Amino acid sequence: MATHTEVESKHAPPLAECPNCDHMLPQGLGEIECEICGAVCRVSHEPTIEALKNETVQCPHCATVVVAGTENRPVELTCSSCSGIFVITRKVVKVEIQCPNCQSRLRIRPRPGKRELNCPSCEVLFNVTF
Repeated sequence: MATHTEVESKHAPPLAECPNCDHMLPQGLGEIECEICGAVCRVSHEPTIEALKNETVQCPHCATVVVAGTENRPVELTCSSCSGIFVITRKVVKVEIQCPNCQSRLRIRPRPGKRELNCPSCEVLFNVTF
């Protein structure tokens, strides 16, 4: 299978909490299963859905503006000008966590549950829960 050029989306679904256990749900829209308690939750956010459908990106091959036209990510698009194929991928969401020891700011991808982090500045281990 041929690899296509990837362009990251500018929009991401908001982070949501499970109504059953109050932990963070995996990022996404639609039927989402909580990784902590197994509850199935329906996540919908109309402003994000509209933003994803109307998202415009430049074709990486010829710089023509292309409209995504769908809320699904990843999505493979073909440029109407140059017939170049590329993929719009999901936006990678990161959050800032402050080290409790030295107040350094760490940027991490949030994941449901508890994580142990090692501060690169002061080498202190600490836990965060999403």
